[in-house]
Amino acid sequence: MRLKHCNWRGCTRLVKQGTDFCDEHKQADLERKQAYIKQRDKAKSTVKGKQLAASHMAHYNHTVRDEQANAFYHSTSWHRARELAFAKAMGVCECCGKPIGLDGKRGYIDHIVAYKVGTKEQSLSQANLWCLCAKCHQAKTQLEQSIKEQPNGDNKLAHISKAWWQKAILNDN
Repeated sequence: MRLKHCNWRGCTRLVKQGTDFCDEHKQADLERKQAYIKQRDKAKSTVKGKQLAASHMAHYNHTVRDEQANAFYHSTSWHRARELAFAKAMGVCECCGKPIGLDGKRGYIDHIVAYKVGTKEQSLSQANLWCLCAKCHQAKTQLEQSIKEQPNGDNKLAHISKAWWQKAILNDN
């Protein structure tokens, strides 16, 4: 059996490999994590926290997102399509099946064929939209980026089906 030191700063106790903390510090770490989550959630619910989040999105839209995509994602037609897609999914991630919205987060309405590589008709088509939890959306985005970097990546992205994405995301998680 392999042993290592407890991860708590200054602790010299030995614990099994694969365990982070000794018995004494396990509870302290859990309390530290809970306090962090409580503080983080409180910050999101304050006026200042909401202002910071809005400021971050405005900065992202201005510096990172291209003008055409920014105009699309702020259009009334996109907002209607997004609301309809979320209602059709009934608040459940269409990839892993986990409920969305219980923690106050809405989830993501994502294009199966990415907005930048799809046609104009596909961008608002309900057949091309699905509801994802944060974890599945992050996995899909990372897969999209790795495929896009390959030779002929945009063409590959334009022809990937929903079933393929589900299988790839679930295998990735």
